Amino acid sequence: MPATTTSLSREDIEQQAALWTARLESDQLAAAQHKELADWLAADPAHREVLTRYRELTARLTAQVPVLMDAAEVAAIVAQANRGRRIRRTVAPLLAAAAAVTVGLFVWRAQPEEFETHGAERRAFTLADGSRIELNARTGLQVKLRGSERRVKFGRGEAYFQVAHDPARPFFVETPQGLVRVTGTVFNVRETAGAAVEVTVLEGSVQVTPRADAATPAALAGGQQAALDPERASVRVLSEDETQNIVAWRVGQAAFQDAPLDDALARFAPYHPGAITVDPGAATLRVGGRYSLDDLDGFLAAIEQALPVVVLRGDGGTVRVIAHQHPRK
Repeated sequence: MPATTTSLSREDIEQQAALWTARLESDQLAAAQHKELADWLAADPAHREVLTRYRELTARLTAQVPVLMDAAEVAAIVAQANRGRRIRRTVAPLLAAAAAVTVGLFVWRAQPEEFETHGAERRAFTLADGSRIELNARTGLQVKLRGSERRVKFGRGEAYFQVAHDPARPFFVETPQGLVRVTGTVFNVRETAGAAVEVTVLEGSVQVTPRADAATPAALAGGQQAALDPERASVRVLSEDETQNIVAWRVGQAAFQDAPLDDALARFAPYHPGAITVDPGAATLRVGGRYSLDDLDGFLAAIEQALPVVVLRGDGGTVRVIAHQHPRK
């Protein structure tokens, strides 16, 4: 026999509505439960009224804490906050209880997972959604997977992403200079010496948005690179060799093709304990070749032979490259 308001107190209806909300938002309702829900709604108009209010409440709370959790998590909190307790009033105490639990008892569940590497260390890991991320040396980032999106906060260094295709859950990479958005693709993100971020697409496509100019995102396809700063995204097309050179670090190599010397030296910096600097007079000299990232000495010897530069070494492994004052004979 269907339940009625005479057999269920208002508090019981509130608790049941909270549980149905959690089930609906989690998308885990079995076929039998759909019929059970229909019967429950048909039993009394008050059931539909309370359920509607709970679902609206869940939507409002989700909008207030988008970084912490998705609608299913908020709905579960609402249900738990009301399970086993009597509600003297409805809306105000419910809002307070759900909000308190959201920012208090359950905040630990929403903390992003942190990954980092140290000097001369590379690391790879696979996320729960099947995406793979490889970190170059001295790289740090945070990962948070939610029901509606996947988000990485890129702190420093360089990372290679193979994103599992999921149009319903876009994948975002936040950088200090702007935002990268994808659904499924392969790309590389690198912090450069000039405080910009290079985004290089190997497969698929991404959208990059400068932090200060959200109205003009730039679309990148495979074989394209954007130099992203807070004001703009400068896009250029790469050759196949250039694209592969950029990700040569994944196999422990530094590969260049007519690259500025300061950029080439920056590739070795995460693998060397001391500071590496290059004077302005030598920074724009061009270099090429392929070298092991753990063989800075070999690279320095090569450029001293090929370029008008002198390498100065100091305490603690410091290296300074300066322009040679007189041409070699």
